[in-house]
Amino acid sequence: MTALPKVTVISLGGTIASSSQDGGAATVRISGSDLLAAIPQVRQVASLEVRQVNMVPSGDLTLADMFAVRALASAAIDDGCDGIVVTQGTDTLEETSYAMDLLTAWDEPIVFTGAMRNSSLPGADGPANLLAAIQVAASKQARGLGSVVVFNDEIHASRLVRKTHTSSTSTFKSPGAGPLGHVIEDRVRITLRPTGRLHVQVPDDAPEARVAQVSVAFDDDARLIRAIPGLGFDGLILAAFGGGHVPSPVVPALSEVASQIPVIVASRTNSGEGLQNTYGYPGSEVDLLSRGLVPAVSLDAAHAAVLLRLLLMAGVERSSLRGWFEQAGAPDGLAVVPQTVIT
Repeated sequence: MTALPKVTVISLGGTIASSSQDGGAATVRISGSDLLAAIPQVRQVASLEVRQVNMVPSGDLTLADMFAVRALASAAIDDGCDGIVVTQGTDTLEETSYAMDLLTAWDEPIVFTGAMRNSSLPGADGPANLLAAIQVAASKQARGLGSVVVFNDEIHASRLVRKTHTSSTSTFKSPGAGPLGHVIEDRVRITLRPTGRLHVQVPDDAPEARVAQVSVAFDDDARLIRAIPGLGFDGLILAAFGGGHVPSPVVPALSEVASQIPVIVASRTNSGEGLQNTYGYPGSEVDLLSRGLVPAVSLDAAHAAVLLRLLLMAGVERSSLRGWFEQAGAPDGLAVVPQTVIT
């Protein structure tokens, strides 16, 4: 009899681990072991181990938690584990999964999942998502994909995925690319595969770096932007209008801030690639980039903030940041998986 793949499940809390009592509001209370106990068929998929790292809503997760997850996952893989599943809340799942993608370079799958409906609600999606995530983590087809998000039977690259709806069970999408694959009748199907991966070498004891995120507003007077360096931030992610634009009165403040700390320009639309050479008026992308701001390319503000923070912690020179973001946001990073033709 063939031995089952070994999968380690790392539990952090979130809606998937939440339930209500006596009809009240749901709170995080279900352990990773209890989550698995509710899915008996999962024991036919993989040999499982559970590690409980935290029991919090995902808004309380920190980068330190991700370093703890990396350490546990590394030890498990060194011990022969074939894949890792991380369960957590969905509010910060984009950031945590992308951080793990940047912090690791293993071939073994690292699969993030969660739920939109807590276990007390009809149609709770946590069990199905967790089963699919374990199936992906146990699958040889998922090797080399890096960190992925498995939700609603879809497999998304962490660097592309975004939470797009407040409550829908199909909230996670990858704008401009779509999912890498699906789980269909317990089978893992990969149709797209990343052609390259970005790895940022950040040791566990790296010095902390803090990055602010500011969204440009209609009739913005730049007071918030101007205050960022004085608040102790090491970098700024600017969610600009459209393809990377700001009101012209904001430009002097941005120039001042960019002379002190790195400023990355993303789009508040959260979809599409930022422009670099189309418009030339004051506050346009050409104007801002000429002042030393760095384009996030196709990364949205949430992903760009994770990348900048890790790059600063890794000690990457400011002059190299644009090259890193060009690599991270390259739109040609996926390839269609070739299919075998039978004649």
